[in-house]
Amino acid sequence: MKETFGEYINKLRCDNGLTLTKLAAALDIDQSTLSKIENGKRSIPVEILPKLSATFNLDLKHLEHEYFSEKIAEIIYPQEEPKQLLLAAEEKAKYMRIKNQQQGKINF
Repeated sequence: MKETFGEYINKLRCDNGLTLTKLAAALDIDQSTLSKIENGKRSIPVEILPKLSATFNLDLKHLEHEYFSEKIAEIIYPQEEPKQLLLAAEEKAKYMRIKNQQQGKINF
C-alpha cells in the first residue's frame, strides 16, 4: 500500500458503501475520530486493527505490517539515509529480541 493508512481506510469504506457513521460504529469509535484518521489528522489506535480486519475481512497480520511500517516511515522520512536507519533498527530489534529471550532464562 502506498497511500497512508487513513487514506486506505477511506478507500475501504467508500468501496464498500459504508458511511463514516456506520464504519465508526463497527469500529466502536466516534465518527469525528474516524474522519480525523481518514484525513491524516490522527493516527488509528492499534487496538482498532482487529475490528478493522473483521469488518472488511482482511488479514490482520497484513494490516499490522502496514500500520507499523507507516509508523516507522513517519519517523525516518525526513532523514538523509533512511535505508541505513532501517538496517540499524533491524539489528537493534534482533539484539533486543535475543536479550529479552535470555532474560527469561534463569541460570542456577
